[in-house]
Amino acid sequence: MEKAKLEKYSNLISTGTFYLALLIELTIVILDKSAYTIQYEGIWFRLTFLLFFISMVAVKHSVREWIGFFAFLLLGFVSYRMCGKNEILRFVVFVWACHKKDVMKVLKLTFWYTFAGCVILAVLSLLGVYGTVSLTAIYRHGVEETRYCFGMGHPNAFHAMTFVLTLLGVYCYKDKIKWYGYALIFVLHLFVFFFTESRAGFLTTIGVLMLIIIFRYCKPLQTNMWVYLLGMVCIAFCVYLSVMMAKHNISHPLFEKMDYYLSGRIYSLFDTTNDEGTLRTWSLWAENGYRVFFDLGIVRIFYWYGIIPAIIYFLAQCRLLWCGYKRKDYMLLVVMVSITIYTVFEAHFVSVYLGRNYILFFFAMYLSDMLGQKEKDRICERG
Repeated sequence: MEKAKLEKYSNLISTGTFYLALLIELTIVILDKSAYTIQYEGIWFRLTFLLFFISMVAVKHSVREWIGFFAFLLLGFVSYRMCGKNEILRFVVFVWACHKKDVMKVLKLTFWYTFAGCVILAVLSLLGVYGTVSLTAIYRHGVEETRYCFGMGHPNAFHAMTFVLTLLGVYCYKDKIKWYGYALIFVLHLFVFFFTESRAGFLTTIGVLMLIIIFRYCKPLQTNMWVYLLGMVCIAFCVYLSVMMAKHNISHPLFEKMDYYLSGRIYSLFDTTNDEGTLRTWSLWAENGYRVFFDLGIVRIFYWYGIIPAIIYFLAQCRLLWCGYKRKDYMLLVVMVSITIYTVFEAHFVSVYLGRNYILFFFAMYLSDMLGQKEKDRICERG
């Protein structure tokens, strides 16, 4: 009886600390998109790290889960010692804490909380209470234009939030959305494109919707192993393309043409003080002070964290896709491929804010599968 009561209290502590930390992290994501400057960011991150750690240790884990945890914790510790960045440590503790929760509920909370926050920012800007509705600047090819951000600081930020919320919402409610729901999503993104003119993001969104419809109504593809392998090839190609962009700049005719449509994102790497982000600035473990911001997301991963952590991260993504194939989770394939393609030219998911990187949530959902645990060896799969 005492053991059951102790386990009950442990689960309550684990659940409470996890959701408190998650709401803090999501609030920081929303505030980061607003005109507000976040105060004491490092202290907030230490607090959420502690809460996630308490949530993790308050519930039982299998031997294999502990081995995996300490292996990735070691990766994070080495990264911290080499470059002074603690993100990998924070991400690892979050994944192991989230793993013991009902991850679909976590995803739905993340969707609605982030959605509500974005709506509030938009309404406040439209009412003239806080934030700007539009921004006039030079966006493309030396032409000054007025585009709309609806309280989110930049038109690309507004489009990025629309894109990621679409991905998350479709994953959470994939079985409830009818064909006309996808038509409405398409109209929504036409509306967003009209105000932001974010061409690359809009084309990616259209591709996502096409993928979803193809998989939804062509059921044999949902269980076809070669389709999931093709997804891994797509991830590998995106990494290769990013490496080549960091190496050649616009000296290559292909990248010069791509850069025209990407509004100078590739050239911007070679327009920094020390060519930060270019291939010559990469190292096995990133050096301290490597925190220059630019839009090419995959390049940023290699530059910020180093070649070794980046390779491990993308191998983990491929492992995740394989586990998705085992469960026939075709929407995971769509989301993973979409995020990877989007990250080639936008860095929304490459951030110190874990509430922006939805792949971490999927790592948590599939952690047992990724570690190769058999069903009978799993302990306390849900908090």
